[in-house]
Amino acid sequence: MPNTPTRTTRSRTRLAALALAVAAISTSGLTLLAAPANAASADVVEQMITIQDHQDHNALASSDGEASRIVARNYRDASTSFWISNKPGGRVDFTRSVNGTDRVIEMDTNDGRSTQFIHWWAGDNQQWTLESASEGGTYIHNARDNRCLTYHGLDREVTVENCDGSMSQRFDLVGPNNPTTPTTSIEQRFLQRLNDLRAQYGKAPVRLNQTLAQSAKCNADQLDQRHVSGHFCDSAGIARGLGYSWTGFGEIAFYGPTDIDAAIDGWIRSPHHLEIMTGNFTEVGLARTGNASWNADFGNR
Repeated sequence: MPNTPTRTTRSRTRLAALALAVAAISTSGLTLLAAPANAASADVVEQMITIQDHQDHNALASSDGEASRIVARNYRDASTSFWISNKPGGRVDFTRSVNGTDRVIEMDTNDGRSTQFIHWWAGDNQQWTLESASEGGTYIHNARDNRCLTYHGLDREVTVENCDGSMSQRFDLVGPNNPTTPTTSIEQRFLQRLNDLRAQYGKAPVRLNQTLAQSAKCNADQLDQRHVSGHFCDSAGIARGLGYSWTGFGEIAFYGPTDIDAAIDGWIRSPHHLEIMTGNFTEVGLARTGNASWNADFGNR
C-alpha cells in the first residue's frame, strides 16, 4: 500500500495521499543544489551507438585506428563506437575518441564524395541529418548538400554520394535504444513541462537520454512491485554500468499518479523534487512501470 501521510504532513503529500521520493548525489557525495546548466537541443537522443550497414551488418570504423579513411568491418568493438550528439537545426554529428582526441565523420568538401574522420571543428560538412527509410534503416544525409553516406562492402571505403535510396545508403544505428525511434508522447509531455519549468527559473533546457531512462526503469519497477515511493535501486551505479559517466546525478520517484501531468504537479509541489528538476543537470531519462509508478533520473557529464 502507498504511504499514508499523517495530518501534519498531509498538505505536503496530499495528491490522493500519494508518496514521492527524491535523491541527488555528486561525485563528492554532496547534495546537489540548483545551478545554471548549458543549453542543448533535443533533436535526437544522445548515446553511444554503432553505425552498421542495414543489409550485411558490417560496422563503420577507421581503417588505421588513427582516424582518416572510414571503412566497414564485420565486428563491433570500441573502434566502431560513436557518440551521437545534437547540433542546431535537427543536425547531429558522430564522434569517436581517438587517443583522447574527438574526431567526427566529415565529408571532404573538395570532391564532395570522400569521407573521413577529422578533428571536430563544427563545420557544416561535419554535421548530418537522419531520415528513416520506409524499407528499414536510416539515411545519413550530409547537411551541407543533401548527399548520403554510402557503404561499398567489407573493408572498402565509405563515401558520400548522391542519395538514390539504395540499400547501400541505409544504416542501422544500434545502441541501448535506437536514437531514431521517436520518443513517446509521455516522454515528450514530460520534457515539455520540465523545460518550461526550468525556463521559469532561468535554467537551460535538458534533453532526453535513453541510458538514463534505462537506469530509471529499475526503480520504477520496484515502485510497481512495492506499491510505495522510495529509492530501491542503485540507479547511479546502473547508469555508470551502462556507460554513462556522470559528474552529477539526481533521481525523483512517485508512486500513485496515473498520468504524467499529475506526477509532474506532485513533484513541483515538493521543494526537494523541485530542486532536482531545476538543478544543474543537462539530461534526463523517464521510466514508467504499470499505471502508477514513475521514476526520472537526471545527470550531467
